[in-house]
Amino acid sequence: MATMQQQLVSQQLLSRDPGALRITSRVLRLLPAGTRGKTRTAKFILRPLLRTCDVTLRDRDGCRYVVPSLREPVAFHLFFDGVYERETLQFLFSRMGPGSTFVDVGANIGAMTVPVARRVGATGRVVAIEASPRVFRYLAHNIAVNGISNVRLRCCAASDSKATALPFYEAPAECFGSGSVGPQSDIRATGVPAEPLDDILAGENIAHVDVLKVDVEGFESAVFRGAAHLLNGPNAPIVVFEFGDWAEARTPRMKVGDAQRLLREYGYTLWRLSDFGRRDARPLDGALLEGGAMLVAEKTVRAGRQ
Repeated sequence: MATMQQQLVSQQLLSRDPGALRITSRVLRLLPAGTRGKTRTAKFILRPLLRTCDVTLRDRDGCRYVVPSLREPVAFHLFFDGVYERETLQFLFSRMGPGSTFVDVGANIGAMTVPVARRVGATGRVVAIEASPRVFRYLAHNIAVNGISNVRLRCCAASDSKATALPFYEAPAECFGSGSVGPQSDIRATGVPAEPLDDILAGENIAHVDVLKVDVEGFESAVFRGAAHLLNGPNAPIVVFEFGDWAEARTPRMKVGDAQRLLREYGYTLWRLSDFGRRDARPLDGALLEGGAMLVAEKTVRAGRQ
């Protein structure tokens, strides 16, 4: 890890004018995340300055991250919003506090893991799982540099069976959040270890999970099949996960909507994250099959959600 840190320290500045980037970041963060046109304007302004190399940045709460490139959406939003997927992070915060247990499957560089680990505190537990060996190095560094000690890290794919070399397609640095078990462009597959989530949690002596977040580029149904014990248990966690029709369509042995259908078989009710908690909103009647959305699944039917 020392070698990785030395390399990262020596590559912190990514542009010909880092001062301009810092000033631009401060100005853009004055506008609330989600402001109409903000992303398009930021990309236009920053395009001449961005390069694909390591850069250190801080989020709105002062957490530090090293990222492989600011061209990728995870890093780009951390840079100019100070937060990645604000709505998702707010949801996670609303469901957890000191002492909670969080499992982050597809943890990437730690944009969710780091702030949640700080929120659940020393009495809480976090398991962060990332399949990409390249991205995992950044995740491990970002956990260490923030002085976080309540996170257990696993460099493997959470799947429905154990494997020593599951085919995995690494994404280039400027798309570092897109590594997948689904073939993409002309990238050649490499083998990564795979393990069912139930086995991973048993190995960590974790019997209860408050929130499970899954974002694995179309491989979600395999994650859920490998977590049957957890998701069918008496205290099954609430689940927040990403649906993308194109990602599921390219994943071998998967059909679009499989993850949603499986969770329904487990007894979950599904919602769009944007609708969850609204009194006038209703759960999804069937599986989404087109487009993309962050979804929430829960088993307890609350008052007003019939």
